[in-house]
Amino acid sequence: MHQSVNKLPVCHWNFINSRLFWVSSFEFSAFRVVVYVVALGLLAPFGCSSKGSNLPKTVPASGVVTLDGKPVDGAQVVLIPAAEGTTGATGVTDSSGRFSLRAYPEKDGAIPGEYKVQVSKTIEVKLKGSVDGGDAVRFDYAVPGKYTTADKSGLKVSIPDTGNRDINLALTSK
Repeated sequence: MHQSVNKLPVCHWNFINSRLFWVSSFEFSAFRVVVYVVALGLLAPFGCSSKGSNLPKTVPASGVVTLDGKPVDGAQVVLIPAAEGTTGATGVTDSSGRFSLRAYPEKDGAIPGEYKVQVSKTIEVKLKGSVDGGDAVRFDYAVPGKYTTADKSGLKVSIPDTGNRDINLALTSK
């Protein structure tokens, strides 16, 4: 059986560069058109979903870290889920002690729930002498050691379904 051949400008999907392009006076058959439309329909969901859309719901979560009332710059804040089976969140403080949490690299925010918190920051201390041709250094905690482990820090945070932008992690050196 012979199908009629039409000469019309058509739009084609370039699978290599993921772009539409026009080809003028391209010969095509009705069968080819149907095959292209079906293929495009089957492949469209793979290229059109946004990053992180298949991940659990996250909500805005941010706050401030202070040590003896002063902002802590460059501290890592880690939320560890109190219950098993969920994902924690992390953030790093800026010069004003503020941080925003992120549960996934592709998606801002934290998953609603209850968390234990750890806060850590290290500083490099230069020592006299050298080691293997380089400066001798050691790393000390810039926050009290008890805050660097979630089980010992005593810090807890609740992230409700509406989010929490007022997390206050007030650390003390005593």
